[in-house]
Amino acid sequence: MRPFVQGLSVFREHVYIRNGIYYFRLDIPKDLTHYFPVTEIKRSLKTSDPSIAKLAANRLELQALQGYALLRFGMLSEELIQQIIQELMPKVHKAATSSNGKLLSDVVQTYTAEKQNGWTDKTKIEVAGVFKLLVDILGDIEVSSITRLVLIELRSSLLRVPPHFYKRNPGQSVKQVVAANEGLGISVKSVNKHMARIGSLLKYCHELGLIPNNPGTGLQLSEKLRADQERSVYSLEDIRNIITNLPRDKETPERYWIPLIGLYSGMRLNEICQLHIEDVVSIDGHWCWSINEGGDKRLKNAASVRMIPIHPKLVELGLIDYYDNMRDTGCPRLWMNLVHIDLHGYTNSIGKWYQRFNREYVTDDPKRVFHSMRHTVADMLKQKGVSEAVIAEILGHAHKSITSSRYGKRYQPKVLLEALKLIDYGIEIRPWKGYRCLEK
Repeated sequence: MRPFVQGLSVFREHVYIRNGIYYFRLDIPKDLTHYFPVTEIKRSLKTSDPSIAKLAANRLELQALQGYALLRFGMLSEELIQQIIQELMPKVHKAATSSNGKLLSDVVQTYTAEKQNGWTDKTKIEVAGVFKLLVDILGDIEVSSITRLVLIELRSSLLRVPPHFYKRNPGQSVKQVVAANEGLGISVKSVNKHMARIGSLLKYCHELGLIPNNPGTGLQLSEKLRADQERSVYSLEDIRNIITNLPRDKETPERYWIPLIGLYSGMRLNEICQLHIEDVVSIDGHWCWSINEGGDKRLKNAASVRMIPIHPKLVELGLIDYYDNMRDTGCPRLWMNLVHIDLHGYTNSIGKWYQRFNREYVTDDPKRVFHSMRHTVADMLKQKGVSEAVIAEILGHAHKSITSSRYGKRYQPKVLLEALKLIDYGIEIRPWKGYRCLEK
């Protein structure tokens, strides 16, 4: 293939000759690629005469630029959009639309069956909820009829869907509720998650040739929040309320210890709830938490596997005495009241209890939840001047520095312990005095 340059210097980037026949080629602008099944227009000029090729190329380029301008206008009907695409690339458009007629429900079923092997049980439930909402709002329409305008209207509808709709409104029509709802619905963050899932489904359809393009790209809404604003930190008064009102019932020791461990370690709720006796270890004279994925334990990511010291305040309050008692009685886990559920691990009952406790004794702010303890710990360590790498290792985050993450070894417990000692809320806490272990 060689560029066509004879008398066509203006078009030399768009016209080439192959086997004696001239062809036209033009890249599709990046902001319009979601309309097209390919990334460039390729058309035979059906001539070996350079003068005729020049005229034909000039006409095609003008037609393409006019089409791009119309598509950028953004107020076209789907019929007109498809007409423009077909005029610019008739053969490609015909091939891409030859498999139309698939119903949305059928595609959802095929997509789910093919992809779900790599999903957790929680992801399966979330995806099923997203696609049920999609079909209920749009109807069981043909996939080929889903346009960008349809998705923009869908996004607006999602913003008016009440949270936990199916759980709280059994038997009701989501379309009717959305139409009547003038208040707020699910969060922008949740809407974006829904649109991302729907975009993945449409990408799958495009790859199968069921639709000529993926109209579901670039539909994320701005959340207008920095990462550190997604959850609020607990104030000192909040922490005082937590500590002061913690129950000290020997029948439910986890309700005393788990919030305290969260406040003095920044560990995730599921990391604390799934602790086994063997996960409490002594290294160089320092008691530590071994956070791992042994047995039925699950972690968020590879960086979550770590060894962090137990805060001296927890030892002072009697945590090791509690651990010794549980170990001596043969209990395999620290919190034998907690039952494993496939969807939530060991967090289900304690999570629900803490939510009630938090609202009753601590705060009405919906952004202040158990996970806020991680933000509280991170913020305190940051304000105390602890390095980002140390904070990341304590919290189980991946190091942003390639030097630290790839070549540096893990921090020794004594280094992390010095940082953890800086967590001091200045609040007197009554020590634990009760023990209990349930039979297996």
